[in-house]
Amino acid sequence: MSLPRKHLVNAILLPLLLVGPLCHLHAAQPRPLFTPQQSSGRATPPDSGNPAPKPTPAPDEKPGLGDQVIQDVLEPLRTGMVTQNIQMVLSIFDKKELNSYADLQGQLRALFHQTSEVRFRYQLLQATSDGDRGSATAELEMDALPYEVTTIPARRSVQMRFQLKLEPKGWKVTGFSPPDFFAVGFNPAETQ
Repeated sequence: MSLPRKHLVNAILLPLLLVGPLCHLHAAQPRPLFTPQQSSGRATPPDSGNPAPKPTPAPDEKPGLGDQVIQDVLEPLRTGMVTQNIQMVLSIFDKKELNSYADLQGQLRALFHQTSEVRFRYQLLQATSDGDRGSATAELEMDALPYEVTTIPARRSVQMRFQLKLEPKGWKVTGFSPPDFFAVGFNPAETQ
């Protein structure tokens, strides 16, 4: 016994039409490539399922140094690069102590002027502090997709070292290496 065509459409297609937009909304949620790991302060790729909820620190417990560096430096850097928001990227740097601040601003403008889309990923490898000074090492990977279809997309992958200073609003970058990572003509072979 077969269903009339009208009932078949209602039974099969109607649920798909209702669920389809919800799946699209879930897929559109941004997910960082790497998430912080509470115990070691290192970032690791999430597993294929839903990531485990982060434990909430006690009210008097401060987050670990790795978590602070991710929150204050790496996540704003990733978000600023992906959205091509120069001010957000520059907000992680200490304008007074970073000697190449103006150069960095020019590098970012030139990069975003030539790039239609930026994909940016990071993995925090190490973070250490001594009082209000610290350092961090992170693996950074950036894909810069140009406006010109005849230009080859640029993939940059480097282990970046950050010098940090703790300020009232969190950690700020006072120096980084390699200094030309954000430059249009960056050559990863020159950094090794």
